[in-house]
Amino acid sequence: MAWSSILFVQIILVCIVSSGFLLCYKLFIIPYVKMKKMNLKGPPFKPLIGNLLDYGITKQHIAQIKLREKYGDIYGTQFFQIPTIWIGDPDILKMVMVKEFSNFPNRYSFAKALNPLDKGLPELKDQSWHRIRNVVLPTFSSSKLKLIYPYICEMGNHLVESLISNADGNGRAIEFCQPCSKFTIEIILATAFGIEIDNLAEKEKLTRATNIVFGSQPSALFLLLFTSVRLFKMIEPIFGEGLASLEYITKVTTKIIKQRRRNMEAGIECRKDFLQQIIEAGDQDKLNDDEIVGQAFIFLTAGFHTISNTLSFACYLLATNPDKQQKLYQEIESIFSADQDIDYDTLFELSYLNMVVLETMRIYPAGFFINRDIKEDKTINGIHFAKGAMLAVPIYAIHHNPKLWPDPDKFIPERFTEEEKVKRHPFSYIPFGDGPRNCIGMRLALLEVKLAVAKIVQKMELLTTEKTEIPLEMETGTNLTAPNGIYLAVRKRH
Repeated sequence: MAWSSILFVQIILVCIVSSGFLLCYKLFIIPYVKMKKMNLKGPPFKPLIGNLLDYGITKQHIAQIKLREKYGDIYGTQFFQIPTIWIGDPDILKMVMVKEFSNFPNRYSFAKALNPLDKGLPELKDQSWHRIRNVVLPTFSSSKLKLIYPYICEMGNHLVESLISNADGNGRAIEFCQPCSKFTIEIILATAFGIEIDNLAEKEKLTRATNIVFGSQPSALFLLLFTSVRLFKMIEPIFGEGLASLEYITKVTTKIIKQRRRNMEAGIECRKDFLQQIIEAGDQDKLNDDEIVGQAFIFLTAGFHTISNTLSFACYLLATNPDKQQKLYQEIESIFSADQDIDYDTLFELSYLNMVVLETMRIYPAGFFINRDIKEDKTINGIHFAKGAMLAVPIYAIHHNPKLWPDPDKFIPERFTEEEKVKRHPFSYIPFGDGPRNCIGMRLALLEVKLAVAKIVQKMELLTTEKTEIPLEMETGTNLTAPNGIYLAVRKRH
């Protein structure tokens, strides 16, 4: 009996030691071997966390700049235990994102995302991604965008009215991120979720739920939503109501989809918002209810912070560069009177407005980096891309590379005249990514930001105050943000 007990203990000890060895091999040896095999310059990494904390988790945009200055446009780091190849060279980016797309077709997935986020385009892979993207893509055509333009105009008017009502004529500072976020949420709820609610209390409930899930999550916690769903489910209830809010929005949206389908069967006309367009999209490959809800949520995850932050940054740059703001105002005034609405076609004819928005996204790219999975080992231009490693694109560093953009921190909209654009490599400017897997909502995002900026500048002058932070402090979470807020004053023009 004693011998069997000793043998049992020995077996347990062997299992523990073996498991420990295998764990160490997976976490330490394999990443080291993969990095060594790729033969890339880069900083030494720490066990488990890799290089994540080298410059601080909220300063990843600074890390991109510092690493490019030290190691060049191509280098290697570790994201936790994942070997990561950073490519900031425009020529190689064109190769991997377009010419060699078949080897880099998917976003890198750290874990299976939470339902319904796992049905959204960013999380889908290969044929599933291709099928749903082909179904959804036509909903972003000019003709379809024109159908939802009145909703965006209405929300733009609400934004302007809110800013004017908060201005007291004495230069009182207004924190711009909040009204810009409200503008974005209202558009998403109205167009992507098809929410038509006359009951103000119910509308506020949905807006609050949206803010809980996507507006006010701590960045590290929100990261878990996409990297470790199991851990997110364990930790999130301690901090807030994110899971309950996610379930609530899903329930409301599913209910609206089912009602729309019943209306269609009964021959009742439905309003032509994005939700309706996605329901009707496709032939034999139409999306089911879960897939439709997944795409609606992508409007939130991909559009909420990116659009509201870009709009806030554009207002900041115009306020801190009054000569550029005046030039934009003169362009708008030459076409529209103060009380005249801005129509869809003419909006895209405002060339200086386009330059202002494009330059804003260069200086403050909301998505400061993107990633791709590597399907198979491949060598491109002497660079070895190892299967299982992650390809990362340092968008912020590319947009602030002085070799590509002289005086990169200066706000110079004229960089985007037609004459200047042809002088640059097309992959030196990629706020929406590029290639077949670029941002599907690019045209919608540009429409929302351009219209809001045009309406604001048409009606009011943007001014700095003693509370305006110059230069603007930046942080990274899931997006590039201004942690201390953006404080500006407004003066009504007429």
